[in-house]
Amino acid sequence: MTPEEFRKVFLPEGRRLYALAFRYLNNREEAEDVVQEVMMKLWEERENSDRYSNPAGWCTTVTRNYCIDMLRRRKRIIMDEISEVSTVVEEGQDMFGTNDSNEAASLVTVIVGRMKEPYRSAVILRDMEGYSYEEAAEVMKTSVGALRTVLSRARKSIREEMERIYNYGTEKNKRASQ
Repeated sequence: MTPEEFRKVFLPEGRRLYALAFRYLNNREEAEDVVQEVMMKLWEERENSDRYSNPAGWCTTVTRNYCIDMLRRRKRIIMDEISEVSTVVEEGQDMFGTNDSNEAASLVTVIVGRMKEPYRSAVILRDMEGYSYEEAAEVMKTSVGALRTVLSRARKSIREEMERIYNYGTEKNKRASQ
């Protein structure tokens, strides 16, 4: 693959890969670093790129793997975000109202960030990034049926966690007002 072909095929994927990395890492600098590393890896492997029928899928897979590796190395939960979202819930604010939709979205982001693989990837790819079931299954190297099962369990886990946090906040407020 010539440098010109590489620029035409892979460089346009940069923004999409950044968005994907940011969804995983929730950190701009780390997402930028991941995209830079991915582009370098793709450049090093450019001679093997004809093995992949879908270059965009290959880019996505490499990015996803780098993000997962980075999260494993980091091995820390972003406690600031968790406590911030919990504070909003504990104060009794209606996190599902129009004024508090950012807090609800933040809560979902924190919950998804704490999920284990493959649940995190399934939710990010399918629900947050809007991939089709087929595209997400290809990136995750699984079948569509398996992806649907993982996604169903992940969504159930998100609902349960949101209910637990929300009910915790409302119960605490009820006790405090008595």
